[in-house]
Amino acid sequence: MKRFLAILTTFSFLFLFLHTGVPLHAQGGPHLDAKRALARVDTGGAIGTAFAVSPTLVATACHVIKGAAAIQLHFWAAKVRISGRQAMCNERYDVAFIVAAVPEGTAILQFAESKPAQGDQVWVWGYPLGTTIALEPSVAAGVVSATETAEGALALDVSAAPGNSGGPVLNADGKVIGILRGTWNTAGRVPTGFKYAASAETATTLLASLGTPSQAAPATAQLEETASIRPGEGIGSVRLGMTPPEVQAAIGLPPTERYPSGWMVWESRKLAVFFDGGKARMIDTEDVAHVTADGVRIGSTDTELIKAYGAPACSAVRRYRGKAYLGWYYGGLFLFLNGSPRQVFAMRVLPNEAAEALCR
Repeated sequence: MKRFLAILTTFSFLFLFLHTGVPLHAQGGPHLDAKRALARVDTGGAIGTAFAVSPTLVATACHVIKGAAAIQLHFWAAKVRISGRQAMCNERYDVAFIVAAVPEGTAILQFAESKPAQGDQVWVWGYPLGTTIALEPSVAAGVVSATETAEGALALDVSAAPGNSGGPVLNADGKVIGILRGTWNTAGRVPTGFKYAASAETATTLLASLGTPSQAAPATAQLEETASIRPGEGIGSVRLGMTPPEVQAAIGLPPTERYPSGWMVWESRKLAVFFDGGKARMIDTEDVAHVTADGVRIGSTDTELIKAYGAPACSAVRRYRGKAYLGWYYGGLFLFLNGSPRQVFAMRVLPNEAAEALCR
């Protein structure tokens, strides 16, 4: 009887293997657990896919959010909708990162450290056609068709549709080897059966350029470094010395206001940049997502400022948006305060030599 049961078990195993056409190890695993990291992106004009890469940052494709006045993220695991803000939109590689408060219960995905090999099996998660096909993220299995392409992207043989853009391409370990970009077209813009994705190597390099903690950092790492204020240098991806086109490309939106004085304003980003001689000379922010290396942000009190920096190098009354406010200066960073207790409501970054003139 025991011999019969052993034979029956063996035949059952073979039957399952032959009739599913999928190796048994692929029936479950980290690549399927990645579903909890997914979010549907809605900009009002486009729908795509994003996935969490830190407690305050999600990744997607640049063309999904380029030019968007508003970004809404529908996190599948938490069943909540959260507003996001563009941190980077790199058109060359079609990679973007969005600042958002990733809700509890959402998985954080890591980028693979090693490159995939031609023929490796992969899984692509996303929202093909938004919610037309399914109300949950969909997964499709495929293979890496090529790793050496003219665009430096990965070529994949996998099923995908509009709405999948920005979704993670995973290996069997659940690590992200790429970010889906779209269909591989011929020179005549004729679509092929292949899809292409920005490599994990490219995404990791771009992520590092934001100053974001590495994927190996503890889960408690915050985005303060990603959207950091660097006195005498810049705010986030906007740097002093940039030209107007460079600043617009970094923000991903045209300015909402331009003034003869040289100021350009991005209201939806709570950001303003002053240009002189065709270069960015001052950057103002009122965005709570922007944080200095010492943890100072919009809403910080004067007590917290002193704890972080000590007494200001000088304090002076300066005009901000047509009104006079008290300002504290710390080496390239000018902080505007109001209220009781006094709190920071705006921050200005400017070159050190110009900042010193404010104290004279």
